[in-house]
Amino acid sequence: MRWVGMFPGQGSQEIGMGNELLEKYDELLINTFEETLGWSLKDIINSEDPELIKKTNIAQPYIFSVSYCYGIETINNLGNPAALIGHSLGEYTALCLSGYLDFKDTLKVIAVRGEEMQKAVENSNTTMAAVLTSDLETTIEEIEKLNNQGIQIWISNFNDPSQIVISSYIDDMNYLKSNPKALGAKRVIPLDVAGAFHTEIVSSAKKPLEDTLNEIDISKGNIPVYMNVDAKKVEVSTLKENLVNQIDSSVLFNQQIEYVNKDIDPDLWCHIGPGNVTAGMVRKSISYKDLKVINSLESSK
Repeated sequence: MRWVGMFPGQGSQEIGMGNELLEKYDELLINTFEETLGWSLKDIINSEDPELIKKTNIAQPYIFSVSYCYGIETINNLGNPAALIGHSLGEYTALCLSGYLDFKDTLKVIAVRGEEMQKAVENSNTTMAAVLTSDLETTIEEIEKLNNQGIQIWISNFNDPSQIVISSYIDDMNYLKSNPKALGAKRVIPLDVAGAFHTEIVSSAKKPLEDTLNEIDISKGNIPVYMNVDAKKVEVSTLKENLVNQIDSSVLFNQQIEYVNKDIDPDLWCHIGPGNVTAGMVRKSISYKDLKVINSLESSK
């Protein structure tokens, strides 16, 4: 069976997620995590404060570590995947599980990534929103027109043919929320995020991330991973550069799905980790086929 694993990014976190993994994966989630980052993931898992796990510097290591362990569980159940992809932060989970990155090194990198992204958006007065559209080409054209009129809009994510995620300044986003037709869209749905990720607003995070990546070794992975910045298979020679550029580039998740489908023609797509967002994206991206899409957590119950 040819199956593809998909990992979610920030925003998928849930109160208490991964609690059932602590005993089985204590070496990774307790010992290695605390030794590397200096704080307790167990305390975060046991916390009931939803605001705490929204913080970028907390959420990113949390989601990565838990998703990585869910990935091990899924491979134990299904065997090795034909490919892995990840949405933004989820790309690090895919690269680590495939063997390109070491778990401890990935934690170090993600910690810097999360801290620097958080610093970059503080006081930026920016936010993000999902845009639902029936005509993506028209919506992109309208965004270009609005940019020319002085309303700053960045496309942060291409999720599927009917949804993109945009970033903008809060005042401009309030206008767009009330006037989705200005984007040629059905709805503009605000996201509960700290600021405009995958835009020039967070470009200052690139240098610290690059410096940290240069301190770690990259291995030749044993599972293909398709990357966010160009939707193509990862190459060891360009992996670090792609991860740095991912910071302020659009996430081409829809295109990644299309490339994987063309190259592999999977029998099964599997969302791995909290939430179920990537399952919906793949269904909409390849709506012309009868797909088998599962959630690893639900299928293991």
